[in-house]
Amino acid sequence: WKSGVIASMQSGAVFTVFSAVNNTNAFPPGTLRADLVGNPVLPASERSLGRWFNTSAFAVPAAFRFGTAGRSILEGPGLVNFDASFIKSFPIREALRAEVRAEFFNLFNKANFGLPARSVGVPAFGTITSAQPGRSTQLALRLEF
Repeated sequence: WKSGVIASMQSGAVFTVFSAVNNTNAFPPGTLRADLVGNPVLPASERSLGRWFNTSAFAVPAAFRFGTAGRSILEGPGLVNFDASFIKSFPIREALRAEVRAEFFNLFNKANFGLPARSVGVPAFGTITSAQPGRSTQLALRLEF
């Protein structure tokens, strides 16, 4: 028998909050950051998929001004993932061998969520609506000759 495990644990990716409204009168303005008007970080106990950060801490910038929010000031959800494989080799004849494999991706079926919507002015602002795939299994038979 052979077995293998790959464990991946990552902190959340940092992200920037933008403004969906362009009132800078500049063309092309590039990405427009929102105005920071409060503390954007929510305590971990208050975070949910419907409100990952304090959305009331951001506002659309005033006319003819760029936003004051800094780059990468918030952190998204982290990632925990375990992949595993189990392999058994069987001799059939002198020059023939079989190998049976079972491989599991996201073995514990942990939900790993994406980044929240980060544009002030869109209806889903601050909500997480995406996730990585759930558990996936693959079985294989390999013949060596």
